[in-house]
Amino acid sequence: MKKDYTPISDADRTADETSFVERYWTENWNNSDHLPDVSALTRREEYRIMRPFLAQLPKGSRILDGGCGLGEWTVFFAGQGFDVVGLDLSGEIVEKLKIRFPACQFVRGDIRQTGFEAQSFAAYFSWGTFEHFESGLGECLVEAHRLLRPGGRLFISVPFNNWRHILRDARRLECWDDDFDARDGYRQTHRFYQWRLTRPELQRELELHGFQTERITPIHKLTGAGRWLQLDFPVFRQNTRAYFVARRAFASLMPAAYISHMILAVAKRR
Repeated sequence: MKKDYTPISDADRTADETSFVERYWTENWNNSDHLPDVSALTRREEYRIMRPFLAQLPKGSRILDGGCGLGEWTVFFAGQGFDVVGLDLSGEIVEKLKIRFPACQFVRGDIRQTGFEAQSFAAYFSWGTFEHFESGLGECLVEAHRLLRPGGRLFISVPFNNWRHILRDARRLECWDDDFDARDGYRQTHRFYQWRLTRPELQRELELHGFQTERITPIHKLTGAGRWLQLDFPVFRQNTRAYFVARRAFASLMPAAYISHMILAVAKRR
């Protein structure tokens, strides 16, 4: 498992972790330049992987969307006939979601301690959230295990410590971190942002916390290719035609283990 850090403002230097994460994602979602297209989710890799497992659940089964963000997945699965609860740490975003989607359930809460009853969910999914706590994934997985009934499915995605990252991290820091200067150090204050995991590391975390791992799959090759271009090939300026052509070419030619941005795990509660 590898740590990633992010530059922060002076206001975030002394903030506790929960306050920092809430403020960071509130600003992120408020600054989003587009509203999610719920109808497009059927084309997402996450849905294609989840679908055969969710097909085994009767309609009306209770599902938790942990770290629901802009709420598109909560809305989508509610439309599929499930009893879905969208949970997010950002109280501001949750209040906006309640107004925008009054027929759906949205709750402000922490995925490490949700306050829901034990064994009250048939399935739990969370995209890119468990990795944002410096203590690791443990608290999130303990709570997920408590919430799921025996045999319930957990679907989570986390950043993939792929071979591009592993090879990059082997180089000198100043060769790949633009914020670092070999003589002067970091130009501004940073703090922990997320963990990156390999597939065996994610499996170990799941198994140690009472889950049987059924599948771990690299996803989001296109996003990974875009990140690679931005960091290592600045000649391809973002959002230009050359950038989009190169991103598509890299995503199609490079193996998933080298370039995928995330890994998605499916696990059964023991």
